Amino acid sequence: MFTMGGVGPAAADGGPHRTTAIGAGLTALTATTAGGNRCASCHRAHTAQGVNLLKQAQPALCYSCHNGSGGDADVVDGVMSTDDVPLQALRGGGFEYALIDGANAFKTMGTVPGAHGLPVASEAVPVLAAGVAVTSKHAIDGVAQGTMWGNGAISADVAMPGKTGVTLECGSCHDPHGNGNYRILRPVPNDAGTAAVITSAVGVTPVTYGAGVVPVNIPDVPRYQADGKTSISKVYTTTDYWSVNNRQVPTTTGGALAVAGDGTTDGFITNVAAWCTTCHTRYYAPSGSAGVSSGDKVFTYRHASANSSKEGVSRPNCIQCHVAHGSNVAMGSKAAAVPFPGQVTTGANGTLGSTDAGYGDSKLLRVNDRGTCVMCHNV
Repeated sequence: MFTMGGVGPAAADGGPHRTTAIGAGLTALTATTAGGNRCASCHRAHTAQGVNLLKQAQPALCYSCHNGSGGDADVVDGVMSTDDVPLQALRGGGFEYALIDGANAFKTMGTVPGAHGLPVASEAVPVLAAGVAVTSKHAIDGVAQGTMWGNGAISADVAMPGKTGVTLECGSCHDPHGNGNYRILRPVPNDAGTAAVITSAVGVTPVTYGAGVVPVNIPDVPRYQADGKTSISKVYTTTDYWSVNNRQVPTTTGGALAVAGDGTTDGFITNVAAWCTTCHTRYYAPSGSAGVSSGDKVFTYRHASANSSKEGVSRPNCIQCHVAHGSNVAMGSKAAAVPFPGQVTTGANGTLGSTDAGYGDSKLLRVNDRGTCVMCHNV
């Protein structure tokens, strides 16, 4: 009765998040074929309390597992616990708490010359022993309306810093049925793109995307080693928030796993910036963008964000500076006085005011204040 009608434990590679598509030659709709046994974990045919016949609305439905009571990954508290190792820090932080020790991030300059003749640096962002309340997060309650900063085409209008009135929920970014992508990420998150639409086919199902948005598929960690027998346990945690690469991910879909130091990129680093900027379109910037005007009134000069370095650390990529779910790092002094894009306010004497909602927001960063800049730049 428990497995048929309730929400059982949702392990990283199990639970209800496996595709329910019927494979060729399969006729029985069972849990081992097309997932018929898993539908009841989330859906009710006649007594649904959420849209799409969900037992309850998001994020409450997702939290029924991912708050530490069911699935291993507790995205509320930013931790993952297993029978063997409890309370490891989730790579993406958490929506209410996170374990990012941004106050004790460090950078040690070595004596061996590296790029441009500079000493080789060793950086790290430690993990806290207990979670601290977040200071910024992606709002995923499905109710709060926010701004998708940088969404849209390059614009000369300062009144267009992004797409307003956006509501997000867990399913905006993740496909609850599973799709074979990294972290079951949707190729294009809901509400991405601009007003006009184009239609593209994914498999056999027509999907509507925002104008100019190209679907991004990040290859998932394979279930087995090359021998086809030895299973691979996916790693969702970190012991250093400055190390952001994922060597478990193939270089391309179906390709071989990358090996550290072999000169190849991993599929996560190669694709994640493109994925983030399906929503934050104007943030996507190649090397050299800091010195070339984009023509945009708000996002005129932009830090490079699209590097796909094989090391996946100390390189300009969206994920190098920011976490996905929520950050607990603190902003002080001048770092706390940075407003949201296009919303600078001024006082009577021309100084920055303090009424803007962006003031003090940690903007999903990994290091306190703007220490994330110093982690790369030896200033």
